[in-house]
Amino acid sequence: MIVTGTRETTTLKAAAFIAGRILEIVSSRGFCSFVLPGGNSPRPLLHLLASGIPAGLVGLNSSAADGSSQESVTIPWDDVSLFWGDERCVGNNHPDSNFRMAKESLLDRIPKGSPDVHPMPQVVSGYDGAAAAYEAILRKAVAARRLPLRDGFPVFDIVLLGMGADGHTASLFPSDDAALEENNRWVIAVDAENGLPPGHRLSLTLPVINNAETVVFFVTGREKASLFHDISMRKRPELPAGMVRPVNGETFWFYAP
Repeated sequence: MIVTGTRETTTLKAAAFIAGRILEIVSSRGFCSFVLPGGNSPRPLLHLLASGIPAGLVGLNSSAADGSSQESVTIPWDDVSLFWGDERCVGNNHPDSNFRMAKESLLDRIPKGSPDVHPMPQVVSGYDGAAAAYEAILRKAVAARRLPLRDGFPVFDIVLLGMGADGHTASLFPSDDAALEENNRWVIAVDAENGLPPGHRLSLTLPVINNAETVVFFVTGREKASLFHDISMRKRPELPAGMVRPVNGETFWFYAP
């Protein structure tokens, strides 16, 4: 599924879709595993997930695309486990911290309930050790929640991703062949020389992302329009975002200029 429109409308539809998926999964299994993105683009989307979604929009099953319904549906956060797709290797309170972004945009705004939170380590050195430590955290959480494994990798319910103007996603960059070809580890340390900002990062690997049941791309920016079209139509398989093809799951695209 590909959804485009104004930034406000697309953000609302993406939030409604994710909320609907979470509600379905919690209803059927009792809990949902949700991997969060980094950067600043997801802030308004996370705001909506925290505050509630107009009932007529949840799941995108209604034509009320303007979100005019007065009734809102809130996510049962007590039944959600949160993980991170990538992290910049900076301090906890650094403005570039992906955890800080999620805390400000989502965690601090949830009015009721408390998700099970598993952030990546916030480090400024020892990057490989931090990646190994987060993989250990994931393995422990997967065992505790009895999340399924497929081919040795966890099966997360929902992975929310962004995309850079160069086609990177999470912290997997076009120039980093070693990271893109990693097929054993769940989490790796990368040196994102072309990142914004450049520097060391931690990232989930492609096999983990591609094991997800649902992958949602939320992409904004006019400069990404052409690339979004090509990758969503599977015309750029050499780029990291184009390499995201869930093995047994689905990919959903939301784009706004």
